[in-house]
Amino acid sequence: MIRPSEERLRGAAVAAGLLLIVISLSASGCASRISTKISSPYKADEAAKEEAKLHIKTVIKAIEERNFKVESNPEWKTKAYEQFMIKRLTSLDEGDYEKYARYLDGGAVYIIVHPAYYTFFNSDGAFPGPAPEFTGQDAMESFLSEASYSPKMTLMKAQEKRLRDFLEYMSTEKKLVILILPRKYEEFPAYRFRQSRDEYKLYINEATNESESVLYLYSRKSNRGTLAERDKRKLLKFLYEIKAKEVLIGGGFVGRCIEDFFKDIEQSFSDDRVFLVPEITAISPADVSSGVASDMLNSDGTINISKLSANIQGNVVGNQEIIPRIRNIAFPEGAP
Repeated sequence: MIRPSEERLRGAAVAAGLLLIVISLSASGCASRISTKISSPYKADEAAKEEAKLHIKTVIKAIEERNFKVESNPEWKTKAYEQFMIKRLTSLDEGDYEKYARYLDGGAVYIIVHPAYYTFFNSDGAFPGPAPEFTGQDAMESFLSEASYSPKMTLMKAQEKRLRDFLEYMSTEKKLVILILPRKYEEFPAYRFRQSRDEYKLYINEATNESESVLYLYSRKSNRGTLAERDKRKLLKFLYEIKAKEVLIGGGFVGRCIEDFFKDIEQSFSDDRVFLVPEITAISPADVSSGVASDMLNSDGTINISKLSANIQGNVVGNQEIIPRIRNIAFPEGAP
């Protein structure tokens, strides 16, 4: 028989436990949300030139207008679910390669390995992102709009938003970006929308704006970042023909698919010209602790790039075998 005093003690213990859970959730950002509004990859602070700030605003306005006028059109969306609206690098005539040099960003080309992998393919179960049965028109927007209940989830969203905004901005600016997409991703068991409309294809089309400066290739496997030998030869020939000075790599995840690609490319392309860009790089939730995730977040849910860069270089995150050279995004010198 439980005595009344024991029952009261147990009740008090349960109440205290519930209070601790509430406090823990609050401390980790209970029901926090991040802004889904498109922002520039460049930081135009108070010291920036007024013309630089104006230029950024002009680009953002062009993105918003296209999103409203073009990408909200039902006919466009139907097409965007069915086919990629950017060119595959291997489909280009090699005689046309050098024409793409005009899109280099100060001599640099951006290569994004498995963009938005967390939202569409991560399957650790701890931080699931959108449900597999979700059939909304914009999976990424839906994911970013959801409330976050932990520092890790907030970090996942912030990473995905930064890359989406980067692709929107650079494709509108006509800067050269090459996407490495998961091969046969439609059949990949981890693909969340395998049984519904192709939300990944829609995401790529929306983020890249049908830009002629954006190309894509497929990785050898859906869960690895290496390229098939034939595709690697094509990419290297392309990089030499356009005389790329630097290869700037982003995507997901650090120490995983990115490291696959990084190792692959630096063996064939001068290794002092290959860099990882923290601003457009994602960490797997399995490779970062809640404490470190929280430490890398600003109060508004955005990423503290200085801390992220230091953690990558210190191998605090990402489960890396090699420590890549880092190159942070800076507004082009002499740009408006």
